[in-house]
Amino acid sequence: MLTRKIDQALDAMAACKDRVPALREIYRADSPEGLALGHLMEAVERAQQALQGQAAHTVK
Repeated sequence: MLTRKIDQALDAMAACKDRVPALREIYRADSPEGLALGHLMEAVERAQQALQGQAAHTVK
């Protein structure tokens, strides 16, 4: 069950990463929205790394 939830979270993060480049084309990098997208991507990357590590521990 935990592995399934982690997989779902990773899928949601991948979907987020797929959508952000299109949004970056709309907003300037130095705009509040552009900065927020940058922070979002950093947070998604950190969360993915943490969850992938958690998934590896769960499978063992």
